Amino acid sequence: MLPDILREKKIKSIFIRKEEYFDVTDIEKNHPDLNIDSSKAVIVKKAKYIKAEYVNPLSDFDHMIKNIFKPKK
Repeated sequence: MLPDILREKKIKSIFIRKEEYFDVTDIEKNHPDLNIDSSKAVIVKKAKYIKAEYVNPLSDFDHMIKNIFKPKK
């Protein structure tokens, strides 16, 4: 996904060695429509960050599976 799109969604980010990384926790908590490749995440001071190229929108199949296995309240 493009970094500009993630910035528009107001996802927290930092720069590490002149490259922009986005906060994994922020994505998981506030953007359930996005999927991340957690194997590509880096840990900095107990926080996980990931490059924009490893963040993707959920597919239709992912949405369907999420709705099937919704936790009961």
